[in-house]
Amino acid sequence: MVEAARELRAARRAFALTLVVEAEGSTYRKPGALALVADDGHRVGVISGGCLEPGLAELGLEAVTTAQPREAVFDTRSDDDLVFGSGSGCRGRMRVVALPVLPDAGSPLLDAVIAAHESRHPARLELDRLAPRLGLQAEVTLRPPPLVLLLGAGPEAPPLLDVVRTLGWYVWIADHRPALLGGPRLQAADRLIAAHPEAALASLDGTPLDAAIAMTHTAQHDLSALAALAAHEVRYVGLLGPPARRDELLARLTPAERAALAGRLHAPVGLQLGGEGPEAIALAIVAQMQSEFQRHACTIGL
Repeated sequence: MVEAARELRAARRAFALTLVVEAEGSTYRKPGALALVADDGHRVGVISGGCLEPGLAELGLEAVTTAQPREAVFDTRSDDDLVFGSGSGCRGRMRVVALPVLPDAGSPLLDAVIAAHESRHPARLELDRLAPRLGLQAEVTLRPPPLVLLLGAGPEAPPLLDVVRTLGWYVWIADHRPALLGGPRLQAADRLIAAHPEAALASLDGTPLDAAIAMTHTAQHDLSALAALAAHEVRYVGLLGPPARRDELLARLTPAERAALAGRLHAPVGLQLGGEGPEAIALAIVAQMQSEFQRHACTIGL
């Protein structure tokens, strides 16, 4: 959605950013969910499984046409909605605000979204400042997509990259072997870093990570990765390989490094879904990361 917004703005086209500001009951998206409606009705992002999108497009186009913020309430809690409404049967209610973004005009919401993505930090939005005419007295938190660092570009890296990019997450991949970083297999990554694990982590320059996975397939480099990650604040650390290998590597860390990794290290990395091969491993890893990210978001109340 951010990429689409930048392209539309560069083309001097109007569009609307739609933001879920309230939700109760069973709803597909929660407060903070964003979608974009272009001036031709094209949408990027969703607020439902498809049943509410025609109303979303209408709301966005109304905001673009009038050059004013607009809001709508989508309520699917009644029995009548099953027959006469959207027919979703979701039994939920959400309030959505559409804010126009016009050529040569500023947009506090778009600025906040871009700033959150670039800084990798959540942004808290005061709705009465974004759309004072609507009189909404509430705050919504926008969270940037997770940033995952793969320390190793082995056979699991391409399928991991594919799944993670499908989810809209950022992916950086580091490896000290240039041959593994070259070619088309990893070109969808947001950044490729030609460096050993400890040097790759040092090059982040304060950029907050959501997850890092040691997956070099070499014991010495995975050990270096674990030692460097012990000093890093990333909340999800993964280690590829069987339990016996994990135990051998942990035994070579200092007690302080092992203590620093406690509670964060997932080794062997990934949920036990079954299956074999790089694709199955990638699916298991991403499923575990998604679960951990969601658990952390609920814990801190975002």
